[in-house]
Amino acid sequence: MNMQHNPVSRSKICLALITLFALSATAFNASADNIDDFVHAEMARTKIPGMSVAVIQNNQVIKESAYGLASIELNVPATLDTSYSLASMTKIFTTSAIMVLVQDGKITLDESITKVLPQLPAKWSKVTIRNCLSHTSGLPDEITDDVNLTPINGDREELFKILAKKPLKPIGEASVYNQTGFTILGMIIEKISGVPYEKFVEARVLKPANITGATYGDGWSVIPGRSDLYTKLEITKDHSKLLMGEHGPVVMSDKIVRYGSKYMPDYMAPAGLINGTIRDLVNLEKAFAEGTVVNAASLKEMSTTYRLNNGKDGDFGLGFTTESPGGPYKAVSYGGGAAAWRIAFPERNLTVIVLTNLQGDQPQLIALKIAALVDPEIAEKSN
Repeated sequence: MNMQHNPVSRSKICLALITLFALSATAFNASADNIDDFVHAEMARTKIPGMSVAVIQNNQVIKESAYGLASIELNVPATLDTSYSLASMTKIFTTSAIMVLVQDGKITLDESITKVLPQLPAKWSKVTIRNCLSHTSGLPDEITDDVNLTPINGDREELFKILAKKPLKPIGEASVYNQTGFTILGMIIEKISGVPYEKFVEARVLKPANITGATYGDGWSVIPGRSDLYTKLEITKDHSKLLMGEHGPVVMSDKIVRYGSKYMPDYMAPAGLINGTIRDLVNLEKAFAEGTVVNAASLKEMSTTYRLNNGKDGDFGLGFTTESPGGPYKAVSYGGGAAAWRIAFPERNLTVIVLTNLQGDQPQLIALKIAALVDPEIAEKSN
């Protein structure tokens, strides 16, 4: 399970919803006070230091609040301007940039990645841009540890020399979360646009969406206003890594610790190096609703589940995780770092965004519960 860029499986979402919907019906009386009460209780229960929440219903922001501390050590309160490490939420910005190029007629989703980047291994010629966006590429991953995100090599050229020697899994056969595909998407953006990835995203995604607080940088970068990051995942005795148990990372139930800075090479920027505020993500949602970055057709494409070779639905659309958790209402989500999550129910015109500074706090479940507080129909129809 990738703790920095963790997708959530259908079974886990459904199990969470079964637990959620078993709560008393009185829990679903929607009001801002109920959301505040829930958030405060959840922060106390799971030891979350700081959190920012936004709720958008019928294209109107009905809730935008910050809670707790951005830094425990410095006693700095979280505000609406607090920046968080968005980790894999970055992928939706990269996806949006790719869709802009599609809209411009510069590329197509079913174009081979080697057609755009002929320097890539010839055996990858049947991998398409769509495969990279939907995590169905079969490409070898550029990281060796999907919990600690240890890159195979810090130099991109050397990395691809190593990856070229690794086997390619069947394309379109399964949904397997993959970082390599998004590094390649960043390279495609640079090749087609003729400018660095970050510059293109700034010009064609961030500025049109009125996103002003987003910056790129890993844990070592100095980001003004960024929250400190904590974890409830156990660490090794030498404090160098998150501790892995027999069944994955070990979760601490009685404490949290400061999360040490980790290095992520610049080539991973398209996969997970954006930092941003709750206001930035609200503005991105407004841009989606108004079609100012990607048009309605592109957004629909992004939200449509990829059909695997066996005819079954995969776990992803393009950039988004797509679910129908326990009922008829489709949920379209994206998240990052096991600390941040956005869930939308398009049929109910409801979106919930949760940003926290605690890794391992299951933000996807927090977002689901807030959605149920706001719209009882989600709970009733999904039960």
